[in-house]
Amino acid sequence: MFFGDLTTEVLTAAARGYDARHTALASNIANAETPGYKRIEVQFESALAKAVEDDRSRMGRGPATSLPSPFAQGDAVESSRPAVSSSGTTMRVDGSNVDPDAEMAELAANQLAHQTVVAMLDKRFTQFRMAVTGR
Repeated sequence: MFFGDLTTEVLTAAARGYDARHTALASNIANAETPGYKRIEVQFESALAKAVEDDRSRMGRGPATSLPSPFAQGDAVESSRPAVSSSGTTMRVDGSNVDPDAEMAELAANQLAHQTVVAMLDKRFTQFRMAVTGR
């Protein structure tokens, strides 16, 4: 945890999740024509939200109804990790289940979400710098 700043911890965990998802989506796109390849999915939002909720319960704060999911506060956030899974359904004759168009759309959405989290982290560090230096 960065100087006890839980918001920064949550944003950092979210950035790690979006990075892992980007890697999986890039792999899916690269293997779109590989016979028998099964797409990889990365889910982290629910694990991050659960970690936040567990932390809030442990600290006696109650439900995180006022905080947007998955961005909330919590010590358990550090231990939340993205879950990587392989989808088993087959869409094509060659045994692959990758739809390149869908993967590209998801990659674009993931990139936008990652950029948003990084921008929020940048603002947090700007606030820290201003608090320390006065400018």
